[in-house]
Amino acid sequence: MTFQADFFDGYSARASSVLVKALPAPDSMIEFDSDGRRYRYAFSEIHVQARLGNARRLIDLPDGGRLEANQIEELEMAMQSRRNAFWRMVHYLENHLGWVIVALIGTVLAGWMFLQFGVPRLAEYVAEATPPSIELKLGEQVLAGFDHKMGYLSPSKIAVSKQDEIRQALADMCKKTGDCPRYRLEFRESEMIGPNAFALPGGITVMTDDLIKLSKTDTELVAVLAHELGHVKKRHAFRQSIQGALAGLILAAVTGDVNSMASGLPAAVLQMRYSRALETEADGFAMQSLQKACLPPKAFADILLRLSQVSVSKGDKKQAQRQEPLSDILSTHPDSLDRVKPFMLAKPTCSG
Repeated sequence: MTFQADFFDGYSARASSVLVKALPAPDSMIEFDSDGRRYRYAFSEIHVQARLGNARRLIDLPDGGRLEANQIEELEMAMQSRRNAFWRMVHYLENHLGWVIVALIGTVLAGWMFLQFGVPRLAEYVAEATPPSIELKLGEQVLAGFDHKMGYLSPSKIAVSKQDEIRQALADMCKKTGDCPRYRLEFRESEMIGPNAFALPGGITVMTDDLIKLSKTDTELVAVLAHELGHVKKRHAFRQSIQGALAGLILAAVTGDVNSMASGLPAAVLQMRYSRALETEADGFAMQSLQKACLPPKAFADILLRLSQVSVSKGDKKQAQRQEPLSDILSTHPDSLDRVKPFMLAKPTCSG
């Protein structure tokens, strides 16, 4: 078995044309003559590079030399290598458009599946292994970004006495339930966000002035905060932040653009949405907390429906969408009417 090739000795850029003999077992070697010298290499010493389109085939030699040839089927047959068989299959697939399209669709689908299911599960594991102190630092950085860099939030104009009243009402509920996570309640004004409350990583929970103005009782506000504490207890905000960062790292690895990912983190956090399952989980915590504290669960339904009416009355869907940051209590994932039904029908279950 022979094939024609150009031989580069690794020392000179000049190539010499040689006739290469591929000797099968038991010899299992190639040999050729160049400039009066005979070269012999065992199959185990040479490396046949994978086929790349219609480019010439490259054979790396152990002493730094190289052979370049158009056809080396004889050599590949003599080597009887599974690896060569694999690359022959790859070459066949890459030269047939149909298989290329199938491979492209498969790659996109696999990437989507990983982002949709793999990344959330990985984010959950990372969150569980991360110390709370690190999570709190992230939450403080995000809050600082909202306050100063991005201007989404400004200092609250609600009277300090009213803020203390809400803080005390929430503390009373937590004392009765004995099940609240560590949290830090912050009050902010925001024309952009409107009436809302949301939890940041580390238990930092923000309530806007407009939500306080929209409420009729402190119990309604405590009900909303109980929902947010459900997110805090399960570290939903932190998990979502990690999930976004992991997805960003994957995209950065593909595009090479790391700066845009880092600079866009606060904006990405603002636009995050909890899944239906996470919102339902937070609703369940709110229901349980309100019942244990002998507070009417209907309070959560009342303010949720009032928020829904406010959004509809604006008549500007895009504006309403912009007012749904993070764990928006008026989440678009679970249907609002379906969410309020359990709270409207539930009764307080006082213990002790």
